[in-house]
Amino acid sequence: MNLIHGLSDIILAVAGIYVFFRYINPLELSSTILWESFILSVVVAAGFGALGFFGFEKAIPVSRFFQTLATINGAIGLVAATAALVSGSDFSRGTGYAIIASGFVFFALYEVFDIRPVFFWVPIICMTVVLFLGLFALIKGNFRVGLWVIAGVTFFALGSFREDLFGTHEFSISLYHLLMAAGVLSIGMANSGAVPARK
Repeated sequence: MNLIHGLSDIILAVAGIYVFFRYINPLELSSTILWESFILSVVVAAGFGALGFFGFEKAIPVSRFFQTLATINGAIGLVAATAALVSGSDFSRGTGYAIIASGFVFFALYEVFDIRPVFFWVPIICMTVVLFLGLFALIKGNFRVGLWVIAGVTFFALGSFREDLFGTHEFSISLYHLLMAAGVLSIGMANSGAVPARK
């Protein structure tokens, strides 16, 4: 049991729920689907993770499953959702579903066929693409979207490489949760101008 890690996981889950209902849910369905593939996976992983840290050991495998889902399938959805946000045009629903399906293919390659590099390379490539999309938004003059997208992917990258950057001390787990929460909130802020426009 670790109350500090459990509380930081709750902070992450609450941040994700807030962003989803405040900024993501009002968007067009295709964009909502793409964003939620990442955000809701993070929320569920954090919720069950908190239960695990509070001593409910059966919650741990569920948390790990959704962590993996967010890392692979969610990362692919994140790229597509960011591309739609930066371009200012939504994908069709069919395209949105096809993108999510492709994410599940990569997820299956890792979970079912045990292709280990998928877990490392998919998020690395996706974070790089999102970073370039943020820079492209800045070049287009869309500073709000660009800055918040870059801030979000920076927080995600810091969380992913926290042990290399900050060491392996006990607090690094809670630090990861807080960095992820900051990244999720940044995603919300990147979409803050899109909500009224697409209602």
